[in-house]
Amino acid sequence: MKRQRRWICLESYNDILERMIATYEEKSGFRPENESDIMLRLRVLAGEIYEERVYAQYILRQMFPTTATGAYLDVHAEQRGLSRKHGTKATGSVMFTAANELHEDILIPAGTEVCTVDQLLRFVTDEDTVLGKNAQMVYVRVTAAKIGSAYNVRINSIGIMVTPVIGIASVKNNARFSGGTDDESDEMLRQRIEESYRNLSNGANAAYYRSIALSVDGVYAASAVGCSRGVGTVDVYASDKGRALSAAKISEIQTLLDEKREVNVDVKAYNATELSINLYIRLKVKDGYDFTAVAEQVKSAVTDYINALGIGNNLWLSNVGEVIYHIDGVADYRFLEGYGSDREVPPTHFAKAGTITVRNV
Repeated sequence: MKRQRRWICLESYNDILERMIATYEEKSGFRPENESDIMLRLRVLAGEIYEERVYAQYILRQMFPTTATGAYLDVHAEQRGLSRKHGTKATGSVMFTAANELHEDILIPAGTEVCTVDQLLRFVTDEDTVLGKNAQMVYVRVTAAKIGSAYNVRINSIGIMVTPVIGIASVKNNARFSGGTDDESDEMLRQRIEESYRNLSNGANAAYYRSIALSVDGVYAASAVGCSRGVGTVDVYASDKGRALSAAKISEIQTLLDEKREVNVDVKAYNATELSINLYIRLKVKDGYDFTAVAEQVKSAVTDYINALGIGNNLWLSNVGEVIYHIDGVADYRFLEGYGSDREVPPTHFAKAGTITVRNV
C-alpha cells in the first residue's frame, strides 16, 4: 500500500514527535526516557521534519496563482504577460498667502515642502513660482513626497510649511488631491491574473486592449468598446477608483495602445465619464450602539463599495444591502423609494458615490 503524503495535510510538531516515539517503542520494545539521548535526538529530528513540511506547504501554495503571494505571484503574472502595477503620487495645488502687503516679489522655489496638519503627509512644489508684489496669494502645483492613496488629502488638510519662505504667512489646499495610488496588492494582481484566464486575450479582442490599459500604473478600471466609430476602431475607457484620470495618464495609455495595437486598427483612449450615484438609507441600529458611529460606518462602506465598482459594472441594491448588513451594530435598513434604485453603469462610465444620506428609521 502506497504511503500517504503527510505533508499535504500538515502535522503539528507534537504529532510528528509522538508518531516517532510510538514507532521507536514498537520496534525496540521500550519507550525512551524524557531526558535520554534517544529522546533528544527524536525531538531534534521531529523539529527539522516539521520545519521542512511547513516549507513544503509554503511552496505548494506558491505553485498556483490562486494561493501564491509576493514575488511568486509576480512570476505567475509574468506568465500571463502581466506585471504588478506600482503606486503613484498624488498631485494638487496649494495656496500660499503673503504675511503683509508686499513691496517686492517673493520666490517660492521648486522643492518647497508643505505638509498636512493631522498626519504630517509631505508635499513638494513642482516648480519655481513668484508671488508678485501686487498680489496677496498664489496657487502652486505640488506632488506628494511618496506614493500612496493616503496622499489624496481632503480640502484644507494642508496647513504647515515645512520649508519656511520669508514673507509667506500660510498655506492651504482649497481642493481635494487626487492621483495617489498604492502598489498593487496581491489580491488585486490575483484578480487580473484570474481574469486573464477567464477572458483570453488573443491580440484582436476587447480583452486585449482592456488589459493594456489596466497595465498602466494608476489605472483602476478600464473597458474596451469595438466599432463605436466604425469598422476597425476601438475605444478604450479608463478611470481611477471613483474619479477620472489626469490628461497625462490618458496620454500615457494612448502611447501604449499605439505601440501594441493591431495593424489598421484605430485605437483611442478616453477618460470614462462619471456617473454619480445618490442613495438615501433608513437605518436602525441594535440596542447599545451609537447611531452616529454606525451611520458613519455605513456611509463609508457604501461609498467605498460604489467607487470600487469601476467601469461598466452595474449597481444592484441587493449588493449594497449585503454591505450594510455585515456592519457591526446594524439591526435593519431600507432604501427610501425614489432616492435609490438599481443603476446601470455603461461601459463608457465609471461609478462614483454621490450624496449618501443615512437617517434613523
